[in-house]
Amino acid sequence: MIKGLPLTLILTGIIIAFYIMDFYFMSQHDRLRKTEGKGWSWDYTLFTLALAALILLQPVIFPIIGWSTDAPWGLIIQFAGFLSVALSFGLHIWSRRHLRHFYTERVEVQPDHNVIDTGPYALMRHPIITSFFLIAGGVLLVNPAFTTLLVFGYTLWSFAGSAKEEEKVLSEKVRGYAEYMKRTPRFVPSIWKK
Repeated sequence: MIKGLPLTLILTGIIIAFYIMDFYFMSQHDRLRKTEGKGWSWDYTLFTLALAALILLQPVIFPIIGWSTDAPWGLIIQFAGFLSVALSFGLHIWSRRHLRHFYTERVEVQPDHNVIDTGPYALMRHPIITSFFLIAGGVLLVNPAFTTLLVFGYTLWSFAGSAKEEEKVLSEKVRGYAEYMKRTPRFVPSIWKK
């Protein structure tokens, strides 16, 4: 398995790539928003940067709380993690292109808000959240450690709760969203359509 400083450098690349992608989409679409403020929030950004720092420092400073093996299947696990991260990036980019200025890091309804049911939103209601699950799971496989396990657990708990809150608000304030919820799965596309 890749470990120590090389692992930290790889994780740094993943995190930097994610933030570049995230800030690119914010800069492109925030100017199209019709409500006050930005789509991103500093408290959320600072919190995720703190988690990222913890993940980056762990392989070098606290390797004892990580798991590694010199067996070949350890690299296979890490490769599966890289695939999950790549899939996450692809889904995130695809989703953000369809959601445009309706994306926010908190629940917010725009004056011109409508149901987005194209692209990945035709397959699932929350593809961006699914992309967060994939990146957190991928980082856990790339760096199996107590810190990444905690981040993965937190990601599942926090974003599942956010999805429920968002669905409640959107079904009350956006015409057609309740019907959209009935026909579209939440996080994982349905294999069999009804």
